[in-house]
Amino acid sequence: MDFKDILMKKKEELICVGLGKMTEWLDDYKKAIKYLEKYGFTVEKLEIEMGIPPEVHTSILGSIEHIQIDQLNKLIEEQQGEALIVALLRSLVLTRQIWECLDLKLNGVILKVTLGVPPKIDVEIC
Repeated sequence: MDFKDILMKKKEELICVGLGKMTEWLDDYKKAIKYLEKYGFTVEKLEIEMGIPPEVHTSILGSIEHIQIDQLNKLIEEQQGEALIVALLRSLVLTRQIWECLDLKLNGVILKVTLGVPPKIDVEIC
């Protein structure tokens, strides 16, 4: 087997691992969306990047006024085994706290989530 064949085999292995991981991420994402919908959040867009490894980019839109810190902290405690849900909820709690400190007139919040290696959450107040 020459070097090119070895690289192609490794590429195929990475794609298989990436697709397997993608299935896990999407399952976690579906669970997270169900929780966020209870607080008035909706999926604004979803993009699939077919790289090595593949990634999913999504935006989840909601209102800062719907972020109830006490309720979200309780949910964080209940969902400790669900890493994505906990990360999203913690992001919302921190966003609400910063928003209150700054006394901003902006009321919207967008969670920009990348399901990839590593996963990433960005928050935009708008």
